[in-house]
Amino acid sequence: MDLPESASRVFCGRILSMVNTDDVNAIILAQKNMLDRFEKTNEMLLNFNNLSSARLQQMSERFLHHTRTLVEMKRDLDSIFRRIRTLKGKLARQHPEHIALSAEGELLEGHLGG
Repeated sequence: MDLPESASRVFCGRILSMVNTDDVNAIILAQKNMLDRFEKTNEMLLNFNNLSSARLQQMSERFLHHTRTLVEMKRDLDSIFRRIRTLKGKLARQHPEHIALSAEGELLEGHLGG
C-alpha cells in the first residue's frame, strides 16, 4: 500500500532537488580549509602570547632592577651633595676671607668669559 505523499515531503523533496551536491561539497571543503587556517592562526597567536608574556616578565624584572638602581643612585647623590653643602658651610665659617675672594674670582671669571 503506497502512502500518499504529504505536502511537507513534496516540498522537502523539491528543495533537495534544487540543491547542487557539488556546490554543497565545495562549501563544506571551503569551510574545512577555513577551519584549518583558523586553528593554525589561533595556535600561532597562542604561541605569540606565551612568548610575549615571558618577555614581559623578563623586561618587568629588568625594569624593576634598573628602577631600584636609579633610586639608590639618587639617594647616594643626595647624600654626596648634602656632604658637599656641609663642607662648604664649615669652610665658610672657618675661612670667610678665602670664600669671599673665591666668590669674587668666580664673578670676575664669569664677566671675562672664562
